[in-house]
Amino acid sequence: MNDGQIYHLNPTYSKLERFELFSTQQAYFIVACDHTHNAYRVLKIDRTLITSNISPQLQQQQQQGDGASMNNNTNDNGNNSNNNGDISNVKRVQDNDDPMTSDGNSQNHQQTARNLAVDSNSGAQSQHVNYNHQNQDAASIAPTLGGPHPNTKYNPLSAFCIEDPHVYSQEEISDMLDMVHDGNKHAGGLVAICKAHGIVGFIRFLDCYYLTLITRRAKVGSIGECAIYSIKSTEMFPMKPADLHMIGEDTSNPRNSSSGMNSNINNASGNQYTVPQTTSNDPSSMLLSLWNQGKRSVGLGLTNREIAELRYQGLYQVFDLSKNFFFSYNYDLTRTLQDNFLFMQSNMFPPPPSKDMYSWNHFLTRELEECTSPLTSSFWILPLVHGAFVQRKVIDYGRSLNLTLLARRSRHFAGTRYLKRGVSDRGKVANDVEHEQIIHDETFSGARGVFCSFTQVRGSIPIYWTQESSVTMPKPPIILNRIDPTYKATQAHFEDLFKRYGSPIVVCDLVKQSEKRDREVIVGNEYRHAIEYLNTYIDDKYKIRYCALDYAHYNRHRLNVKPSLDQVSIWSVNQTGFFCNAPRWKIIEDGSIKPFTEEDGNRAKILSQKLGVPVFSMEQKGVLRTNWYVKF
Repeated sequence: MNDGQIYHLNPTYSKLERFELFSTQQAYFIVACDHTHNAYRVLKIDRTLITSNISPQLQQQQQQGDGASMNNNTNDNGNNSNNNGDISNVKRVQDNDDPMTSDGNSQNHQQTARNLAVDSNSGAQSQHVNYNHQNQDAASIAPTLGGPHPNTKYNPLSAFCIEDPHVYSQEEISDMLDMVHDGNKHAGGLVAICKAHGIVGFIRFLDCYYLTLITRRAKVGSIGECAIYSIKSTEMFPMKPADLHMIGEDTSNPRNSSSGMNSNINNASGNQYTVPQTTSNDPSSMLLSLWNQGKRSVGLGLTNREIAELRYQGLYQVFDLSKNFFFSYNYDLTRTLQDNFLFMQSNMFPPPPSKDMYSWNHFLTRELEECTSPLTSSFWILPLVHGAFVQRKVIDYGRSLNLTLLARRSRHFAGTRYLKRGVSDRGKVANDVEHEQIIHDETFSGARGVFCSFTQVRGSIPIYWTQESSVTMPKPPIILNRIDPTYKATQAHFEDLFKRYGSPIVVCDLVKQSEKRDREVIVGNEYRHAIEYLNTYIDDKYKIRYCALDYAHYNRHRLNVKPSLDQVSIWSVNQTGFFCNAPRWKIIEDGSIKPFTEEDGNRAKILSQKLGVPVFSMEQKGVLRTNWYVKF
């Protein structure tokens, strides 16, 4: 092959990498820039539009309709987003010339900054409390949970989160922030809250939305010139609505502000920003405030709504985002190396969306994507992959090789062992993980070099089966809990594999093939019957190719399982092939290896010209599917 036929992994775009959260009395601002610090973008969260009024008649109807469900639950007044009654929006102060509305009428950055400053002149009281994602208790949260007014409802994120269409330079963004700060000096100015490295997303339970930011990161490796990071810490911030009664008030005077406490917030670089929260000089108010905080610190005095809000926050924070979560700014970790090569050579803009199946925060960023433009949403949305990333450097006979193992866990039908087994009605299996092995030979071309990858998937056996967990029963029985004579769920699962990877689908079954008392054999036999049934309706060319390997049998009899695994590996690789951007050898049908000829490269080049898209000389077609072996 000549050099013109070698494709390289060159990043064609990069997401925003530096974020900073600011606030005024009337709005939050998320200012972000790329790695060059030359292009700045702004998201404005209008605090006056977070809530809107609801008519008393509609409120009474909702209370009557929801009365039966609020006996021991939360009291959600006007929280249903599907209300069909009369809703009157809260009037904004001086909103006639707002440059960050959805129509994007800003002429230049100076006019935008002026309007932002004027729009925030009459701001509301600033009250921010950051919730550490790992360390959070009821005492720190409860004082901020006041619950909405009975006549208000919370609007969707798209109603108050607006993207500024203008791209600022470093000097322009500095001027704009100065103008906003000068316009709000009487009310505390523009307050810097936190610096971050990415947006995890927005989430709402019963009250306000919460913004989760990545405050610390660590580089764990790279794929070519694309750096891969893991999350070290995150912080969650409530997007509290503005206090409309305080708009226009000078909060620098303690008599004009509600009771509160000064709160220092540490950003990612260790600097401290003071949130302007003033206290009242009235002794009775101070005593009442201390009494209420004391009750809340021990869980007393909380309403049902606040208790439910705390419970949902605790459930959300069960996931420790500082473990096994990875992301990249210029490489789509939700897609395989082969897909990334294809998109980078195509120079598509905007880039194709990430695979939501492997994007853990897809739900958290769904509303944020609606708030941004289709051309710019890719800059803001940072997909997180839950799984593993392990990279090692190897020297092989003078060649420098980077060996990478990347595992992506599906967000569908997820759950812990025993709680999630088998397949869902939509064909999604439990514990579905995509494994990709990447070899990067950087000897001759430095960071570019030659890339190879092989992809396989593993997951629970795609039939209906369960296991009941029990402390007294170390080996719970396997139960086929549903009868599916036509294997609709299994069919949906393999249809999804065909769409994602093509043909052939190679299945390696690792469960036991014989037992004294049938346990694993039950699900193994049903799995084999399902594949045989589906193959009767599939053409011979695309039939599912099945093999079984009793891994437990080798362990039980202390036999060497490596020769058998080698045979299965060679057989599956011969069926599906593997990806290589600059191949020198090829695998033919009988499994032998021959040198890659110039004719083979020209064949792919001609096909690429006819289709109009890059075609690689050596691609992986199909996938190896295994069910991971677990010793019950």
